[in-house]
Amino acid sequence: MIIELTGNNEVLGELKASKPEKVCLIDHFEAMSVWDYLQIEDERARIIRDLHTYSADPERIKEEFELFSKHLEKIVDERTRHLQSVERELVERERALSQIIEGNTIPTFVINKEHIVTHWNTACEILTGYRAEEIVGTNKQWLPFRPEERPIMADVIVDEMEEEEIEKYYGQIWRKSALISGAYEAEEFFPHIGETGRWLFFTAAPIRDANGKTVGSIETLWDTSERREAQDALQRAHDELEARVEERTAELKRLNEDLRTSEERYKTLFDNAPNSIFIMDQKSLDLIDVNATAFETYRQSKEELLKSNFLDLLHEEDKDLEEALQNLTAHQCVFYPRRRHQRRGEPFYVNIVACHARHMGSDCIIATTTDITENVEKEAQLIQASKLATLGTLASGMAHELTQPLNVIQVASDYFLKKLKRGEEISKDELRSVAEEIGSHVDRAAKVIKHMRDFARQSDLTRTRINVNDPIKDVFKVMGQQLRVHQIEVELELQPEGIYIMAEHNRLEQVFINLVTNAMYAMDDKGLKLGNEKWRRLLRIRSFNADGQAVITVSDTGKGIPEDIRDKIFEPFFTTRKVGQGTGLGMSISYRIISDYGGTIEVESEVDAGTTFTLKFPAVE
Repeated sequence: MIIELTGNNEVLGELKASKPEKVCLIDHFEAMSVWDYLQIEDERARIIRDLHTYSADPERIKEEFELFSKHLEKIVDERTRHLQSVERELVERERALSQIIEGNTIPTFVINKEHIVTHWNTACEILTGYRAEEIVGTNKQWLPFRPEERPIMADVIVDEMEEEEIEKYYGQIWRKSALISGAYEAEEFFPHIGETGRWLFFTAAPIRDANGKTVGSIETLWDTSERREAQDALQRAHDELEARVEERTAELKRLNEDLRTSEERYKTLFDNAPNSIFIMDQKSLDLIDVNATAFETYRQSKEELLKSNFLDLLHEEDKDLEEALQNLTAHQCVFYPRRRHQRRGEPFYVNIVACHARHMGSDCIIATTTDITENVEKEAQLIQASKLATLGTLASGMAHELTQPLNVIQVASDYFLKKLKRGEEISKDELRSVAEEIGSHVDRAAKVIKHMRDFARQSDLTRTRINVNDPIKDVFKVMGQQLRVHQIEVELELQPEGIYIMAEHNRLEQVFINLVTNAMYAMDDKGLKLGNEKWRRLLRIRSFNADGQAVITVSDTGKGIPEDIRDKIFEPFFTTRKVGQGTGLGMSISYRIISDYGGTIEVESEVDAGTTFTLKFPAVE
């Protein structure tokens, strides 16, 4: 188990003092290396396992090695970019530090944890007579001050010597700095400096990393021969350093406070959002985080949801949604309406909005779901009411469809009664012929009744593979007589082999009934306008496949739609019929049904020439 912790030094101290013996504390860069190692080991184990499986398949082995190489390349590339970013930041810091040190009038030098000199400023060159080229990059920082090699104060800091060991080199002349935590200072005469030697007051301070570990030391030197001036300059330098430290500390404190405030604000907005929010891995669609609203909506705990995959929330398989989510690109957001999800096995409807994002360095998806079950149910009730209204409008035509079989049965019954009254025998051929005629008309009446009942039932927003020609043909089972009474000629040009789409038969039939009904009224209105003038009352319906789409056109030769109202025909409650002749919901409902199945509807019309509606749906095999 690897846990990344805060950089708070107090917490780090607590952990060092109380951690179990087998727990290892490492820094951020070591953690990144361990993580890279684990990823590579996991991938290596996978490819070794697959190589055993596909040992007889060179091509598959090649694919596995290429996949491993790409994965390794991705890890290396991510780490390289991160290291380059860190390197640039370090270079900028190094440049700033160098400029500060180099521009300082106080003799100053810096050593790292290997005791190698990294900075030796001009003031130090002037004081000691040694140029930076002679000292930087070596461990000869002792050379300008001592006749033989021995630790100087900067080395004492880096080695973190105990006080007893420091006294071996400096006796009682050294002391802890009162200004800088962890720094030591002393004053001593150096006969090797200058012509006659110089008294120097020197201070060495530790340079620590983010975890408080000493990684180097900085030492400043003062010529105390002119003590007052040197002490004043030293004080100013220390004050400036302290002010910068305080300024940086205050800035970091402010940034931490801003970050904490931002996190609290994000958490509040995230958990109190009115819609369910899911953060998931883009490749696997496994859930990474969910908000509090999702717990209530899906009736699951956070622990249960975080063990789930987003696809587990679906009530039925949805390959289109799965493929679309996994192919989202950067900055892309998409909308998926009316998907069926489930809570504890109970289906309900949601709208889904999904956006691509980056989370913890990986591609992920942020998706929100809005419960629209109540709206869908109300719309279903509205559609059902519209269907019942349609049946009322078509009642006379269906009555005719039922009257004709009844007439045939009545004639057959009269025929049998007359034969019986006259005492005449009925031959087997006559009996069979009349019985077959009765049977065929009873079957016809039963089909009409069954179709009326199927059409009248309330249908769900489901998708099954259907031939789009079937609901078109069924329209004429209930409207055939109406069209004949209205003297309307019908031409059907349906693709013989059929065109298949994902939809629901009952709802599509209602769409086509609405379109045919409107066409019938449009031609009636034109007939009233023209009086006895002869013209062809024609309804033409075509279906064909074009570029992977099922296309259906419904054309009439009616009065047409004026351009100024053409954009309003799909609005709810908009109608051009007289009061009592229509609700204005037919085209609005049709538009919604078509949209639910991923389709589109377009209209072309010319006044007194006719109208053509073009419907397009995604075709399936």
